[in-house]
Amino acid sequence: MASKGRIIEAINMVHRYVGEDYTVHPASQVEVKKGAWRMLFSKKYRCRTLVGGLFYACQTFPFFGISIFLPILMENMNVTNPLVTQLLYYALMIAGVLVGIILSNRLPRRYFLIGTFLASAAFLLVLSIWHQAPLALTLILFSLFSLTISAALVMDYAYPNELFDASIRTSGVGMCIAISRIGAVAGTFMLPIISNAWGSQAIFIICGTVLLIGGIICYQWAPETSLRFAKHNRSTINEPSGSRVTSSRYSDSTID
Repeated sequence: MASKGRIIEAINMVHRYVGEDYTVHPASQVEVKKGAWRMLFSKKYRCRTLVGGLFYACQTFPFFGISIFLPILMENMNVTNPLVTQLLYYALMIAGVLVGIILSNRLPRRYFLIGTFLASAAFLLVLSIWHQAPLALTLILFSLFSLTISAALVMDYAYPNELFDASIRTSGVGMCIAISRIGAVAGTFMLPIISNAWGSQAIFIICGTVLLIGGIICYQWAPETSLRFAKHNRSTINEPSGSRVTSSRYSDSTID
């Protein structure tokens, strides 16, 4: 808004969503070049591009595979009434999205991503190891996985947008989505083959491992993008053109 001369509206938005201690200072008008695709893999953006795409891919791999082939998995898990289980699964997916919306606004992005990856991986790996678990416990663990993975999917819409500056955001989000489709295609193609060859336990092991890898990637490289939890320092979060959001409380602190 500030880059288009709508300073008052920009200030009102900052006050409403960031805090009264922040304001917008219009900078000198500088021509902003359109982000080129090659910029996404430059030194400045390379890590963010890979993190955005890989965390997304590690989520879609188990989500698409398990969701699409849920009846087969239920049959392999000796669930006698797969229809009830499917209804429970999709109800938990809806509940998980609501939980994800609430938690994602109250937790740092990094903690939310790492926590949901590790928790969902743990539930699947326990299912894969405990072959003779009681049916009730199996359903509880699978329900917890469904709730957690659906909550994690909320970040697919927020986090990639926050990783990139305004001038390159559209290209960056597009690249993250493109990378994520690799995980979706792999999960949809591979999981039925794995199920026929080695059973549902192998699916849980592979999906749990992919989720664990996603958690490690986020722990190692995922930056914190939430203004609420970012430390008051000079580290850049976003850089919209023609304006700067600064804190009046911390005179040496800048969040572009």
